[in-house]
Amino acid sequence: MEWVRLHAESVTGRMGYAAGYKQDIDLELLDPTGVVIEKWILQGCLLTSVDFGQLGYSQDSLVDISATIQPDRCILVY
Repeated sequence: MEWVRLHAESVTGRMGYAAGYKQDIDLELLDPTGVVIEKWILQGCLLTSVDFGQLGYSQDSLVDISATIQPDRCILVY
């Protein structure tokens, strides 16, 4: 949620600066035993959309949160 808030302030509507909200992400593909078999470095990522699913106090189930990111650059490490 903090990353979402860096993009735009929900109360004031003030937009953030790219230097503040762009993040680098390491994305690892694991085999069934937990060993990394592929690793990507995503540089300069920004959130284009975030869906927090159905949130409510009446539900006791897990919530799916999905985010769509847009990277500036993708590097395949191995």
